[in-house]
Amino acid sequence: MPEKNSKNTPKERRELFASELKEKNLDLAIISNPKHIFYFTGFPSNLNMYLTLMKGPRSTSFLSIDSTSKASILLGESEIYNPWVANPRGKNPLQLVFDEEISTYVDYDLNERMITYADVISAEFRNWIRKQHSGLRRLGIEEWHLPEIFRMALLSGGGGPELVGVSKSLLSMRKTKGNDEIENLTSATGILDYAYKVAQKNSKLGKTELDVYRRVNYKTFEKFGPFGWVIGDHASGERSLEVGGWASDRRFKSGDTIILDLQAAYNNYWSDLCRTFVIGKKASGKQKKVAATLAGALDRAQDVMKPGTKGKDVYAAVNEEITKAGYPKLMHHAGHSIGLDDQEPPWFIPNSEEQIEEGSVVVVEPGIYTSETGGIRLEDAFVVTKNGCERISTYPLSLD
Repeated sequence: MPEKNSKNTPKERRELFASELKEKNLDLAIISNPKHIFYFTGFPSNLNMYLTLMKGPRSTSFLSIDSTSKASILLGESEIYNPWVANPRGKNPLQLVFDEEISTYVDYDLNERMITYADVISAEFRNWIRKQHSGLRRLGIEEWHLPEIFRMALLSGGGGPELVGVSKSLLSMRKTKGNDEIENLTSATGILDYAYKVAQKNSKLGKTELDVYRRVNYKTFEKFGPFGWVIGDHASGERSLEVGGWASDRRFKSGDTIILDLQAAYNNYWSDLCRTFVIGKKASGKQKKVAATLAGALDRAQDVMKPGTKGKDVYAAVNEEITKAGYPKLMHHAGHSIGLDDQEPPWFIPNSEEQIEEGSVVVVEPGIYTSETGGIRLEDAFVVTKNGCERISTYPLSLD
């Protein structure tokens, strides 16, 4: 684990963010992105992937943080008793993780509505802001996320505060993970390690890409519960030369490679790994040479990565290992950070000046794609420490 860290709990993250608000002369910030509400409270309001897929994105919860780190949350009544949150003591699950002011509105009304849309919520939002905070001069908002109807509510009546965007600051803050976040990412990586065990067992002649996808998800649901949902590339044979693609009904042929670039989440933190398997027989000598080159590129990246390393330097190190072995240059990015999203900055691309930091959790994913060997890509996850980085993915890199 990183030695230097002041963001190990949601409360500590609120305190750090409050100090930035003070530096920017902001009285208050309104957090509207559900992922960032979770980041600052530990409560997954509107973050259930299944409900979101069914009902669509809705800005139904808001968190305020002022320059002293005092916080308040506004959310629908049904969100408080979120059935997906562990509640062993029979209490309000939000109060188990958030001990500051909680305000609610009626989001399900048998006589009026089943879903409360923004036209109704905006009035609740305006009243909440006025009740909690009067005389605001400069107000931070997530300008990449907060819809216009809520901005209008903040400015209604004239003389409203100056609105200042904080989205980029939040994204930058997320680069360094707290120990709680690293534990979640390690657990998500563990789900993928298990998924590859299932995938390799089922990547056999007579099966299709969809067969592997179905079996992996069935077994991960069975082992890890309803959040053991695994998505990502399932590209075999000629499709592997196209780098990736969703699972199809393509049936495997002997000697095919199948690229499985998979993602899974644990407690709303996403990991991302890739393994490649050879179907129906042992890997050929040429395929083994490619795999050895890619494994060497991962080792080289691990040697290079430490606090202060630039994204372009990771790309250059990975690409050099590939080209010096006689293969074409890397045709895609060499990796990226992971966290609340499965792809976060810094990006490992040729011109990236952005640096990795102590506490960053990153993935490196070199690939080589030739008609002789089929597409082959390997990807591992690393946590950046004070003096270097440690690999947290454990499933073997072997093709067979």
